[in-house]
Amino acid sequence: MSNQRTDCFLELLEKAAAGSKMTENQKELIGYLKERREVNLAAPGTASFDVADMPWNKDTLSEDAAYMMQTIKRAKSAEVLSTLDYRPDIRIVYPWLDRFAEMIWKLDKDYLYGVEEKELVNGGIEPIRAVLCGKDGGAKRRLLFCLDRYLDPYYQNDLTAISEPIKGLLQELVLSENEADIIGEALHLLEAYLEPPFDILTENAEKVPEHFLPTIQRLMNQTS
Repeated sequence: MSNQRTDCFLELLEKAAAGSKMTENQKELIGYLKERREVNLAAPGTASFDVADMPWNKDTLSEDAAYMMQTIKRAKSAEVLSTLDYRPDIRIVYPWLDRFAEMIWKLDKDYLYGVEEKELVNGGIEPIRAVLCGKDGGAKRRLLFCLDRYLDPYYQNDLTAISEPIKGLLQELVLSENEADIIGEALHLLEAYLEPPFDILTENAEKVPEHFLPTIQRLMNQTS
């Protein structure tokens, strides 16, 4: 989407949700979309996002997905369109909204976290270690997505006490894991939220799958 069209897409969703009755998690979902729009307004072209990156909760996924379907339907209504101070091209905007709805319905609970994952993070490094060193790929994915939220400074969570152990665990996960998406998410957390040096990866770069070497090189450049 172009910058203007991204803003229109997000503005329609924001206006469609305004005044509706929401649960706390639904407020977080709409808040995420509002934050993406603010980013796009402040720095055009930087508001892209993946549906799976939204703060979904696997424990309330069905309810929240249904709420988002209602919001998307309302975003296409004449009532909401009339609140804009410009006339959008609905031939372009409507297919985007439909595609957004389709992507939400296809969400896989393997990639969504909930109360269990939040309790793991709040429990400290040992519960985190048990999952990341375990054999359950779904549990790893859910915990990594949960950590994405906790490590993101936007949410103002203080993980100072365990940030170094987490950094070490994520590096070890990159070297030991066989699933590409899990490796990719671990590298994303390292690159986006944690500070160098990344000694474990630097010393074992040859063990990283070739596909991820550009990311490893960026991390090594941060260290040098």
